[in-house]
Amino acid sequence: MSADPVSRQRVVLHVGTPKSGTTFLQRALWKNRDELRAVGVSCPGHRQQDMFHAAIEAREAFDYWGHDREQLVGTWRRLCRDAQRFSGTTVMSHELLSACTEEQVSACLADLDGLEVHVLVTVRDLAKQVTSEWQERVKNGSTTTFAKFQRRIEHQLDGGEFTSLFWRYQHVVGVLDRWADGLSADRVHVVVAPRNSADPTLLWRRFGEAVGFDAADLDPTTPGRANQTLGTAQVAVLRKVNKALDGRIKQPRYGRIVKNQLAQQLLAAQPATKPVCPPELVERLRTLAETQNQVLHQRGYRVYGDLADLVPASPDPATVAPDDVSAEDEVSVAVRAIADLLAARAARQARDGGATSEGPADAASLLTRMRRRVGRSLG
Repeated sequence: MSADPVSRQRVVLHVGTPKSGTTFLQRALWKNRDELRAVGVSCPGHRQQDMFHAAIEAREAFDYWGHDREQLVGTWRRLCRDAQRFSGTTVMSHELLSACTEEQVSACLADLDGLEVHVLVTVRDLAKQVTSEWQERVKNGSTTTFAKFQRRIEHQLDGGEFTSLFWRYQHVVGVLDRWADGLSADRVHVVVAPRNSADPTLLWRRFGEAVGFDAADLDPTTPGRANQTLGTAQVAVLRKVNKALDGRIKQPRYGRIVKNQLAQQLLAAQPATKPVCPPELVERLRTLAETQNQVLHQRGYRVYGDLADLVPASPDPATVAPDDVSAEDEVSVAVRAIADLLAARAARQARDGGATSEGPADAASLLTRMRRRVGRSLG
């Protein structure tokens, strides 16, 4: 394995887009951190979470993610100092960065003064991004239906305005307008996520080529799946759980308990039909994708993969809307999740030697309350 010759210090800012394989790539970078450093490529910080905290600071999103401002201020600058000290290529990767404003981008770049800055975006079919972005919001506490989410997107498409949070994340030309302004085209890298995600190593190899290392001999896989997709019924149940919680579990605790344990572990393990973008929206996104591809081509950015893969395929007219879920399916999903939660709890008690602070009557009362809450939330 070898890296491209580096005559000076470089930093590659992988700034998104969300749901384009970013978590997978970040895990792969950290898994292979020692091997990459040996060929002149480094990830700054002491742990992968440092970059998340730096991105929160860059976005000034402390309250949303439930982090204390004083604890995180200075994280971005500290990671930039690591890049300043490293003699090769530093990769700074987080998808939250894609939504930075022009002022926030300027502040970020100021701390990288003197380095050869490259900007990299990973991009994917917009029709897939819409359903994934909606679902990710639900996994982070949203109660919004897909129909309402779709109406907002269509309204913004009507006005040609891409200033909402969704478009600040997903409008790739807008992301590059903010992050790559003033950079020569050879320092802007567009990595296309394969249309078929069955072979994630292809994305990894394209990413390595863009950064400047040979990824072929580096295994990117890590235990578990990076960020799993839920089925339509599972998302419907999670939305109603969020509604019933009514904000009682704040970030970052919500992420650990609801997103990771309930959504990623329990609901994602259930067999399910995945949400699909409705045909009428797909057609509009096809037009936008074709327009964006023309701009990317005209600007001469370095592209890895085929831009044609970013144009959504013609939809099946019989596609079922993501909100079209029967009450029976919701109840089935919820009951199975409750059963799995109880089984996991019993297994933990068995490992702990059967110690519990609750007697049989208390456990029965708990189960009754859980059933009633599920029934009310699904009603």
